[in-house]
Amino acid sequence: MTSERTSRLSSAVIAWCVFLILAPGPQTLKAQSVSDSSAVQPARVDTVSPSHPNTVPYASDRTVAYHVLATPAYVLHGVTRPVGWAVLYLERNYPDLFEFRLGRRGVLPLFELGGPVGATVGAMLYDNRLFGTRQQVRVEGMIGARNFFEVRGHYKLPRPLGPGTQLRFVGNFFSEPKDRFFVGGMDSNRYTDAARFAREQVDIMGRLSVTPDDALFGGSLEVLYEHVEARPVEGAQPRIDRPGLTTSDLVTPRLGVTLDGTDGRPRTRAGTALTVQLGYTHDLSGDRFRYGRYVAAVHQYLPVFFFPSTRRLALRARVEQVHPVLGGEAVPFYQLPQLGGQRRLRGYLSDRFRDDGSVLFTAEYRYPVWNRLDAAFFVDTGQVFSALDEVAVSEFKTTFGGGFHLLSDNGISARFEVAWSVEGTEVILTVQPSFEPLRR
Repeated sequence: MTSERTSRLSSAVIAWCVFLILAPGPQTLKAQSVSDSSAVQPARVDTVSPSHPNTVPYASDRTVAYHVLATPAYVLHGVTRPVGWAVLYLERNYPDLFEFRLGRRGVLPLFELGGPVGATVGAMLYDNRLFGTRQQVRVEGMIGARNFFEVRGHYKLPRPLGPGTQLRFVGNFFSEPKDRFFVGGMDSNRYTDAARFAREQVDIMGRLSVTPDDALFGGSLEVLYEHVEARPVEGAQPRIDRPGLTTSDLVTPRLGVTLDGTDGRPRTRAGTALTVQLGYTHDLSGDRFRYGRYVAAVHQYLPVFFFPSTRRLALRARVEQVHPVLGGEAVPFYQLPQLGGQRRLRGYLSDRFRDDGSVLFTAEYRYPVWNRLDAAFFVDTGQVFSALDEVAVSEFKTTFGGGFHLLSDNGISARFEVAWSVEGTEVILTVQPSFEPLRR
């Protein structure tokens, strides 16, 4: 009798253990009961009783310490929230604004910082469908510090010789009564070596570009005419000791060739781009100014390790040199290669360094902060020189900074940057890209 009871007890214990192992848990039972009842009445997920903690997974309470540590984030969110509301409003009511596409015709205000005269303001009148065609016309007017003013007109005719071709004419007139030339090249002092001169100039340029959409190679042929009147400012010291303080009529044909293996629009993410430009300048008013110019630039775009491809490094190496040819004697000082300003060696004044040649290296780290907005950090370093054998790392000037790039379908459409150097801080606001466009 006892062994029979023991056998029955053992069987009961084994059966109970098997039940515990195979039986569904509380959540499964609840799901089954809800499923069974749904055949009669639809289940309501939002009527789960809070008295059953298993029905509210990962429930937790934020501590006071958490809120204290998150205070900077709360402040930043509160401060920037009106900006977010404004952006949402503009996106909803003016969608073309954030695509950076101009309408058919209109007027656009212009404002720039960091150019040759510091700050300039003006306006642009444009018509992108002239006479109902694809022809484009733009007229710009700008005024700035030191009594500077400029008027420029653009005309663009797409596909004059078929797909991938473009014809452009540009006319420009500017007057700058107090331009600067820093005497002494890389050794010049910003405060004691700034020679003053006045310049009035008229430019007329025609360019034919061939840039097929799917082709690796592209090119351009242009002719530029410049009428320049340069003279020293009375009483200004030091005096300019370089050729060019005269009236000149300069004609320059240029040939450019590009190899563009980059990938990604509007954010260029990877690949290499190479451009080479050769030009010859002849002075119609005399034989003194006859000189050649070459420019070579390599742009390299690299993804950054294991980050998404939209995080990328943009690298640039650029060299430029001018020298007299065909019996020429000199190059006007205002035509010498330069470093400083909005594109080259940011952190220094525009045209801060000039000589017969220049070399420049740039590294930019770019990453997206919005659909049409990139943040960027950069380092520029370079040197001007009289001869290539003078190039030395010990002579390089270096600047660094950061800012934001607005993007259009074709790349960077506007930049706001702050750059630092040993000579101070420069603020840049411009529609010019940081790297010169390889295809125009």
